[in-house]
Amino acid sequence: MQQVIIKVEEGKYTLLLQLLRSLDYVKVVSQPAKSAKNLPKPKYDFSDLAGKLQWRGDAVTEQRRMRDEW
Repeated sequence: MQQVIIKVEEGKYTLLLQLLRSLDYVKVVSQPAKSAKNLPKPKYDFSDLAGKLQWRGDAVTEQRRMRDEW
């Protein structure tokens, strides 16, 4: 017996799931939804290396000024 795993969202493919459930040789098993605690943790937090730009100004005006310098 071979096993094929297909991840299907039930809301989008209801007709396909109904067809598969009607077949004798197919077993449809639903998986519980993943919660936030089941997700893997990020391997490294880069927040200490990356900063946040705190600039207040008109971006279009600054872009035009830089373009005019050329």
